[in-house]
Parts: sequence; structure tokens; C-alpha cells
Amino acid sequence: MDQNQLRVLSRPFTDIKTRPGRNGQSISYIEGHAIVQRLNEALGGDWSFRVLEKEVLDGEVIVLGELRAGEVVKQAFGGSEVTKTRDGKIVSLADDLKSAATDALKKAATLMGVALQLYCAEEPPVAPTKPRLVETPPHDEPDVPEGNRLTRKQADFIARLAREHGMAKGEVDALARQHHGKSANFLTVKEASLFIQQLQEAA
Repeated sequence: MDQNQLRVLSRPFTDIKTRPGRNGQSISYIEGHAIVQRLNEALGGDWSFRVLEKEVLDGEVIVLGELRAGEVVKQAFGGSEVTKTRDGKIVSLADDLKSAATDALKKAATLMGVALQLYCAEEPPVAPTKPRLVETPPHDEPDVPEGNRLTRKQADFIARLAREHGMAKGEVDALARQHHGKSANFLTVKEASLFIQQLQEAA
């Protein structure tokens, strides 16, 4: 991937959308088709995306996607709530999986520099550095119901990311406590999905 392609990928977007978030906050986002257009513009269509794994939970679907552009390969998790009717019936699991795959594509694309403006706020983009945190002593962990704790696949992926980036378990746990107030093994499924993104973006 050459410098011109990188410049196109990282060029700021002007068509930023917003939607309501939690606690009355507004969430900024880029639509999926705009991400695809940017990848096509920068790479001339010479890229591919595929879903490596998927998991359907009670209220959420999670997919692990892989974005390839030449020799550059980026992986990221994406998720979507399961849409149900008032009486609890699933509306369309296929649509939910498609939304989760689009979310994974967006997040993988950010690892190539696409739409980083949404994460950098008003700060100029800088080269990310790997966190080196002082290990903190063990402390009482919150009681997370076993059925709501991160999945084995998520735990294995966190461990793999730690190995790839030379992070000790204590560093990973310290980073998890910094972001979520608990060590990695006690994250919920949703917290683990977000933590994986934080590890990928910080590495």
C-alpha cells in the first residue's frame, strides 16, 4: 500500500451522520456504503472482506471480520442487537448479521486509517503507541453472571492480540481495568467486544 493510497484512506469525511446514543448523547458515524466507496477509491477495488466467525447470543450477534488489501490484513469484531417483535420473536437474524458484518468492516477499515476523525475528535492524528502499563495488584472483581461473561472465542482472541503485541497478562488486565473497571477475564460479552477494539487500536 503506497503513500497516496494511505492519504486517500485517511482523508476526512464530510458526510458524517449522527444518531441518538445512551444517556442522551449523540453518536457520530459513517454509513457503510461510504466506507466501501472510500476503499474502492483508494484501492481501486483491490480489497476483500469476509466474515471469519459469527456468534448469536440472546440479544446480540457478533462477527469477526477480516479486511485484506494486498499484503495488509486487518481483523475486527462487529456487533448488532437482535431485532425482536414485542412478543420476543426474532424479526430477521440475517439482517442482524449483515449489520454486524458492516460494523466489523467499518472497524477493520479504521485500522487502515479510514474515518479515524471520529475517534480523534479535534486532536491531530498521531502514530499510535503500544500501552505500557504498570501492573496493578489483584483486587475484588465484580460478580459477573457466568452466562453473561465473555465467550471462549473472545478470551482466546484477546490472548492472541496480547501475544502479537508483546503484552504481559498483567498489562492486559491493567488496560481492561482502566477502561472497564475489571480484569479481562471478568468482562461481559459486550465489554469484551469493545475491549478487543481498544487493544487493536492501541497496538
